[in-house]
Amino acid sequence: MNEKIAPLVDEIIRALGTTGTTVNQAIIEQELTRLLEFKVPSEEAKRSLLKKYGVSEVKRLSDLHGGERDIEITARILDINLKVVGIKGQERTIFMGTMADETGAKSFTAWEDFGLEMGDVVKVNNAYIRTWQGMPEVNFGPRSNVEKLDSAALDSLATVDIDKPVLLADLAEGAAAVHTIFRILECQQKEINTKNGSRTIISGTAADHSAKLPFTSWESNPVLAKGVTVEVKNAYVKSWRGVPTINMGEFSTISKSDTDISNDDLTPILNPEPVRLDSITGRDGVFDAIIEGSLISIRPGSGLIIRCPQCSRVIQKNTCRVHGVVEGLYDMRIKSILDDGTGALTVVLNADLTQKVTGYSIDKAKEVAASAMNQSAVEDEMRRRLLGRSMRARGNMTKGEYGITLVADDASLTEMDTAAEAAALIKEMESVGQMLSGKGGST
Repeated sequence: MNEKIAPLVDEIIRALGTTGTTVNQAIIEQELTRLLEFKVPSEEAKRSLLKKYGVSEVKRLSDLHGGERDIEITARILDINLKVVGIKGQERTIFMGTMADETGAKSFTAWEDFGLEMGDVVKVNNAYIRTWQGMPEVNFGPRSNVEKLDSAALDSLATVDIDKPVLLADLAEGAAAVHTIFRILECQQKEINTKNGSRTIISGTAADHSAKLPFTSWESNPVLAKGVTVEVKNAYVKSWRGVPTINMGEFSTISKSDTDISNDDLTPILNPEPVRLDSITGRDGVFDAIIEGSLISIRPGSGLIIRCPQCSRVIQKNTCRVHGVVEGLYDMRIKSILDDGTGALTVVLNADLTQKVTGYSIDKAKEVAASAMNQSAVEDEMRRRLLGRSMRARGNMTKGEYGITLVADDASLTEMDTAAEAAALIKEMESVGQMLSGKGGST
């Protein structure tokens, strides 16, 4: 055997042996040699052969990025709920939830009923990863094999105790075994459907001096009440509509904190000022951010639009790509690009906020479109009114396949003090210049 490929052949034979698959060593050597002759990288060649003979590539949740196929995941089911979806005109029940290993947590979708329960530790073979709302999600179905393991296989996940609590601003999607302290600003119970029937969960808004974030507890706990400062251990974070959300489940510990977070501690959070875009655009998502800058673009698709009455998708010629010919409903929106000099993002305004900043109601927009015999006339008019103006917006910022977007809950046009902004920018540039010259002088 060629000495260069002998180690690879041995690795493939050992991997196949763990699955009970027996393949002649000479065949493995021959197929591997052929792949290498075609300039396939050695590791890729090994993965290709393992995949051919039904061996999944073992992955940790933190290593997933989207697009991977035929992989093996071992994780604990933190929560699971059923959902009825329409696929090719037929209703189908799928199972959605969150799984976690020692490296993080990820959402999953099971396209078959594998009898999964919250707390199960499972090994999933032939799973695949797709991107949903900009985040990798584990998917498995008819081709997948799901094996339930002994709970001790991931005992560490249920017992991790981190001494130093993490600030809310530092939490990101996928974080597992989270230890944090926050005050509950809002709290309410609601009923949801799960695979085992209706269930009551507790959701609300949490805050510390660094940030506000939504939270969900899948277990009832009397400590979770408005105004209470709580300490949570072994929580996990997953994104909901692009915003990191604290989740507490069966393996989480929730108690009243010995250290109280007061209103004074939360002053910067309860009465926030606009933040620089460069301070938030590097994060996966931000809850309840205030931003301010110049409107440098009004994007196509703004102005008067028509939506499907069933799914709210924007439609053309009264035809929805999902529901066919429908009687559309008029709506308005603005999709704009806002720039504050440190960064830029898309800001989306609904009909109410569009009317607030332009003075256009839906009825007035319909009149303008009818007069011009062109629906895009409304977009053109809004572009004329808004382009170059300054705007302050408040809402949730998300990062996904369409870029960085803030869906506004409130918005207003502002008058920017150009002289003050220019002076601040010059001062910052001078400070950076002095810092760089100081570094240069020391080398």
